[in-house]
Amino acid sequence: MTAAVVERVGHRIATVDDHAELCVTVLGRELTAYVAGAVSVAEFESWFAAPTRPGYLVRRRLAAAAEIVSVFETANRTALAAAWLREMDPQGYVPARVLRLSEGDETSVKALLETAAAWSLSPAAG
Repeated sequence: MTAAVVERVGHRIATVDDHAELCVTVLGRELTAYVAGAVSVAEFESWFAAPTRPGYLVRRRLAAAAEIVSVFETANRTALAAAWLREMDPQGYVPARVLRLSEGDETSVKALLETAAAWSLSPAAG
C-alpha cells in the first residue's frame, strides 16, 4: 500500500475490521460490499463472522477504499467519496469497479488515490 491507514486515536495500524467500519460508515454497506468484491451485503458481512475472516484480496481492497476515504477527508469532502467512486470518467472507468477488479496492488491504488486527490481538490467537485 502507498500509505497505512491509522486509527485516529492511539495511532495503531488499522485492522481489516477498522477499514470495513470506516468504509461502511462513509460509503454505505452496499458500496463497501461491492468494492470489497462481494456479490451481496450478506456475503460481505459473512466474511466478518467468526471464525471466518476476509481473504487477502478483500483486506487489500478495503485498505485501499479506506485510503480513498482519507483522501476525501483530507480535502474536507468526505461526503463526496461515495459519489466519486460511482462516477464514470470520460474514458468510461468507474473507480469502484476499478477497485473491485483490482488486487489492491500498489500501482492500482496509487492511480486511484492520485485521481481521487485531483478530483476532491478541484473546485468543481464541491
